[in-house]
Amino acid sequence: MTNEKLRRQNRVVLIILILLICCGLGIHQYFNYALRPVDSSANQVISVKIPQSATDHQVGVILKRKRLVRSSFVCDYYLQTHKESGVKAGTFKLKASYSTPQIVSLLQESRESH
Repeated sequence: MTNEKLRRQNRVVLIILILLICCGLGIHQYFNYALRPVDSSANQVISVKIPQSATDHQVGVILKRKRLVRSSFVCDYYLQTHKESGVKAGTFKLKASYSTPQIVSLLQESRESH
């Protein structure tokens, strides 16, 4: 392999690495954004019913429809990766000022209704 081909190959590898790092940082920033409260000044209590045997995906969709999380995908991912006891079925009183981690913590408490 000639020096010119080797330099060209090194540049391509370097560009690919830079793109991967930028994509990773972008995804990380998006997840941090999506975990924040939808409306940090909201005081309205929103009643949410989580059915028996609801999957993490279904819970994420329910919370997104109620405008309590920014992304059902991020919520689903967070539920799967931060599972302590699993989401409990029942009716929960939540606010849009709660972050996704706060909501998940409330949904995993052992009480039936909040």
